[in-house]
Amino acid sequence: MIASVRRTFRKSVIYAMGNLATKFIGLILIPLYTDVKYFTVGDYGALGILEITSQVLVAILGLSLAQSLTRWFWDALYVEKQKSIFFTSTIVLILISGLIILALLPFSNSFSRILFQDESYSYIIKLVLISSWFQVIFSHFLALAKLQEKALLYSLTNIIRLTVTLGLTVYFIVGLNKKIDGVFEATVIGSFISLLILIPYALRNCNWHFEWAILKEMLVFGYPLIIASISGVFFSVIDRYFLNFMRALDDVGIYTLGYKLSSTLNIVVITSVQLAITPLMMKKMNDPDNKRFYSQVLKYFSLVLMFCIIGLSIFSLEGIKLFVKNRLYWDSVYVVGILSLATLFSMMKDQVLIGLHITKKTKITGSIIVVATGINVLLNALLIPRWGIYGAAIGTLISQMAFFGIIYKKAQQYYSIPYELSKIGVLLAVGTVLITVGLLLNPLSAVIRLPLKILLLFLYFVLLNWFNFFTIQEKEMVKKLINSWKDPRSFSQNIKRLLP
Repeated sequence: MIASVRRTFRKSVIYAMGNLATKFIGLILIPLYTDVKYFTVGDYGALGILEITSQVLVAILGLSLAQSLTRWFWDALYVEKQKSIFFTSTIVLILISGLIILALLPFSNSFSRILFQDESYSYIIKLVLISSWFQVIFSHFLALAKLQEKALLYSLTNIIRLTVTLGLTVYFIVGLNKKIDGVFEATVIGSFISLLILIPYALRNCNWHFEWAILKEMLVFGYPLIIASISGVFFSVIDRYFLNFMRALDDVGIYTLGYKLSSTLNIVVITSVQLAITPLMMKKMNDPDNKRFYSQVLKYFSLVLMFCIIGLSIFSLEGIKLFVKNRLYWDSVYVVGILSLATLFSMMKDQVLIGLHITKKTKITGSIIVVATGINVLLNALLIPRWGIYGAAIGTLISQMAFFGIIYKKAQQYYSIPYELSKIGVLLAVGTVLITVGLLLNPLSAVIRLPLKILLLFLYFVLLNWFNFFTIQEKEMVKKLINSWKDPRSFSQNIKRLLP
């Protein structure tokens, strides 16, 4: 068990390097995107709408073949056919998604009118379509790298893609005075270059044999996941579409900033750990201790994530002031806290899905996501007209809670795992109280509020210990870990243990 956790940590560190680069570049661009010299708040709102539209397109074009590849790649019956399975899924993905893009390009004017009530975004929408196609292929190649636990390749490729995109974005906007079109031109070029880098790796892992029978099984397995994937993306982005149609692009811009800051957790923490742990979880399907492993993963994952949620939420004011000088965006501070809590339920939902994946009950997953999306749509329609961006955030939080609850109940019916939900409840209660107190400190001067906020972070572990969150064995293990790091002479040896 400890060996598995240590291995997961090692991989997570490398994945986090790539994901941190993603977020770091995003943070660099926030001052540029929120500078009135280059973008109005409405422009930033339009950029947010186009970005989530790209997410929807990626979900549609991906055909859930990456998920199917994940399920079949390490199946003991097909280990010898891994390369031909990858080849088959790649060819199908490129051809079908390419045909869809060609069919959509002539309708860019219509899409522009639907989203923005004019046709001035037609060219940008074409760029969104092309960049989404590149992203789908790029993601499929990275799915293979993840399955083969090529964490370094995964991270380096992401860093190169995002560095190129960052440089070109700044050049196009600052140097050539472009606006949103420059952002997506840079995205297209960066994605294309990253594809060129990964093509040799993909070719080395191809056996040029088409697996028709396996493809049929993968499509049957993945068909419900396509609906689930599309619904899942709509579930994540519907709040901004509602804000766009029911409020104004300025509201979308403010909310988008809050959403991006809260999504730091998803990109840096959640995605990094999940990339490292998903292959391990699938490999442990038939191990005798797999259920205990899954339970402990959820517990420790929630522990770390809630600490990060508290830190991001209570220091969101300082973060926004650091990167954004336009005061109109500062209203997003309280949105960050609500949306950050929603990420906890999103992560837990993804973790408890393992039971449905093991039992191949993907049709259930698809129907649940459709129901959860319906709940989100209803909440947004009811709350946004009255409370604006705060209504959108509250709707997202409640929807994520309902989503997790439904998934957990169904997954346990087919594959019962002894999750420690009572301790997760303690985490949630302690975290919510600390976040609320931290946000109430915002009106105070920085000299007073900053030390108090730092104290709140330390109180997190103190309160958890007080509520008996940790077992005696876990406390002993922490003591040993602290003692091993006390001596500066052992630092290099300890680091070697943690890193590959």
